[in-house]
Amino acid sequence: MGRVVTNGMSLSFAREASLGVLPVTPQWFELEPNTINTFGTTTATSSRSPISKSRARRKGTVTDLDSAVEFESDLTLTHIRLFAENFLFARATGGDSYITTASTGAAYTIPALSAVQAGRLIYNAAGAKTLLYADGFDNDANNGLKVLGAAVAAGAVAIPAAGLVAENPPADVMAEVMIAGVRGAAGDLSINADGDLVSAVLDFTTLGLGRGQTIHIGGVDALHQFANAANTGFARVEGIAAKKLTLGKRDQPFVTEAAAGVAIDILFGQFVRNVDVDHPDFFQPSLQFELRSPNLMTGGAAGHEYAIGNWADAMSVAIPLTGKATLTLGFVGQNTTDPTTVRATNAGNAKVGQQTSAFGTSSDIARLRMQDVDEVGLTTDFKSATFTLTNNVAGEKVLGHLGPKYLSAGNIECDVENQMLFTSAEVLHGIRCNKTYGFDWVLRNGDGGVAFDLPTGTLSGGGREYPANQSVLINDTFAAHQEDDGLGFTCGISFFPILPALSC
Repeated sequence: MGRVVTNGMSLSFAREASLGVLPVTPQWFELEPNTINTFGTTTATSSRSPISKSRARRKGTVTDLDSAVEFESDLTLTHIRLFAENFLFARATGGDSYITTASTGAAYTIPALSAVQAGRLIYNAAGAKTLLYADGFDNDANNGLKVLGAAVAAGAVAIPAAGLVAENPPADVMAEVMIAGVRGAAGDLSINADGDLVSAVLDFTTLGLGRGQTIHIGGVDALHQFANAANTGFARVEGIAAKKLTLGKRDQPFVTEAAAGVAIDILFGQFVRNVDVDHPDFFQPSLQFELRSPNLMTGGAAGHEYAIGNWADAMSVAIPLTGKATLTLGFVGQNTTDPTTVRATNAGNAKVGQQTSAFGTSSDIARLRMQDVDEVGLTTDFKSATFTLTNNVAGEKVLGHLGPKYLSAGNIECDVENQMLFTSAEVLHGIRCNKTYGFDWVLRNGDGGVAFDLPTGTLSGGGREYPANQSVLINDTFAAHQEDDGLGFTCGISFFPILPALSC
């Protein structure tokens, strides 16, 4: 038994088959925490204090137990993608993503496609084709943006693409192939007078897009963008019809344009948003965490502790004035095992994500703004912003069972604490009149991007600061809420496997 040094420790997790129970062959993922704030159980005991001439306490008994996991990390695409479904209690929609076990010279090997998944892979030899993005391979030829090379059907275990080489990634590497969007046929897509995207041939209802999902109009190069730069940028899908995507929350007003002879790309990926508990996408997975501590056990062997039966409780994304965006995740669980030399099935092959670049808060923010619901800008000048999401998870205890036997979740609550430049009196008016606003931000780097969208909410606070020789500052809190006639969610997170590079 020796000293445990934090640099030798590792933290990983797997999704459980049911609360507290791993599947027969669990898939583990290794994390990159900056700090592990909490891991394990807190045990309460109650001692005996009888009236006695000895004037001494007597040995008591264990009376209660709580288990929790909390860690802080840099905000990376790997971290937020791995946990988005857990915190929003919903399955991802939009573009599918597959962990691939191999690349042949002509295709990526994937699990068998369902009929629905196959239907989202668009291939027309002379028309629209699905865009793919692959990551995690040693051979550069297997990574990057690809175009679907042939039609696929339900049950297929391969996604064809040109220019690949044979490769089998190591078991602990998370090699992925992801739907990155769609490329329309030359001249098919255009922007109408309302600033919406319309097509002559492409059926938008076949892409798997969700109402409220953020997409990017235009590809990574000018060859697949509209000629007018005003028509390239992010937008929110507010309506989906066969030949029209109704758009909102555009980067700027789109203008009428027909892309004569140009094959326009629409970039998008997975989309996760909270849904009603009776919605088909409602999903309440539990997680198991492994903390590996080298040199903990007899003879210098590693010790492994397992926090079991965890629900996602609290998420915080901090965007400071300078530096990196950080992510703090908290989980409430049933129990944590004592350290053991015996490792859980497959834990030794925990996959390491490849989208691990941090987001700089001055260089990688593509959009950060608060606006009226009619898209009139309220402010884009922020000093700092901290987003918090809580599911109000609590353990439920019963007699005869040490620690929580069940877990219960309350209402989802999403807030953003802001410090902004005081540039508009509308902020104070909106606070006083309890007006409804929207809040969204997009981060992007070389790994892709992520868009957070809180469609509706209200402001509180309004306290100001008056630093000498600087702008007046105002502090407020944006509290998101859900409206019956709105998009149907409080918080939506859209992912992009690839986006146009930011200019230096």
